[in-house]
Amino acid sequence: MRLSFMKLNKIIAVLLACLLALGLFACKKPDDSVIDIGGSASPNQTDASATQQGSAADSATPDSGSSTSAPTSDGTPDVNPIPTEAPANEVIVSLGNETTPARNTMPTETYGVSNAECESWFSDAVFIGDSITIGWKNYNNRMLEKNPEFFGNTRFLCEGSYGVGHALEPISDSSLHPVYGGEQCYIWDAVKKMGAKKVFILFGLNDISIWGVQGTADNYAEVISNIRRESPETEIYVISAMYMFKGSEREKLNNKNIYALNKLLAEMCRENGYEFVNIASNLIDEGGFLPQEYCSDNYVHQTYSAYAVWADILRSLAARHITGQGKLVFE
Repeated sequence: MRLSFMKLNKIIAVLLACLLALGLFACKKPDDSVIDIGGSASPNQTDASATQQGSAADSATPDSGSSTSAPTSDGTPDVNPIPTEAPANEVIVSLGNETTPARNTMPTETYGVSNAECESWFSDAVFIGDSITIGWKNYNNRMLEKNPEFFGNTRFLCEGSYGVGHALEPISDSSLHPVYGGEQCYIWDAVKKMGAKKVFILFGLNDISIWGVQGTADNYAEVISNIRRESPETEIYVISAMYMFKGSEREKLNNKNIYALNKLLAEMCRENGYEFVNIASNLIDEGGFLPQEYCSDNYVHQTYSAYAVWADILRSLAARHITGQGKLVFE
């Protein structure tokens, strides 16, 4: 009886061990459900799934050079930080709120770069535009009398009453196309002939009343596309449309529509890798109007004091590129 009882105990022990082993096996997940959370893909993942996991990790975790989230007005962290997919050499700047443009969005610091070096950066640039750009040209000519090196060998393609829509019209005896090489030509052909590497373009005030806000933005896109087709290596800089003197606004040409155009132009620049140069934001008062100090005719045209601000902003723009400070992106 004693031997039989010992055998029975061994049998029971073996059975219990078997049951325990079966229970552990049943609780174990199959190998293909195992996910490596340490960053590298499991050997059972395909190359595609491993790439997807790596991309998700990259987008969820900013690197040490990313900007930190700004606090909101109540002190809580911003739940919508700067997108991490934005290149490291871009700085996000607010264009304004829904109805009002922000003021003084363009820096004037030169980051230790001399004025002469900043201005020489424009030696392969051309400024394209209307009478506002003619004012910048006239200011340049005046300053060149004092300083022959002022803004390098900057060139100009500008005409009074000229608009971006006019730039797309056929050349004729009555067309407004600027003259280059002794004859009227499309601006994209002129840019190609002169070999300009940087194009600064400013239109809008002669366009909104004719083509509307969206039509003007569409014409901008077409003109720039033509420039890029003929000169694919040329960098594009879009200067913001300038705001008006208080009391001078008209039915269609007014600051509300100018701001709407600037928002579309800033969006176009973001989507296509162009640079939006928001000079207009540094030339408005608290109401968003061109102040008397900067207005020469109580309408839209600007004084030399305004163009001195242009010069400071453009030097700073050049310095940012020279020192690698990063491109300003408006949204």
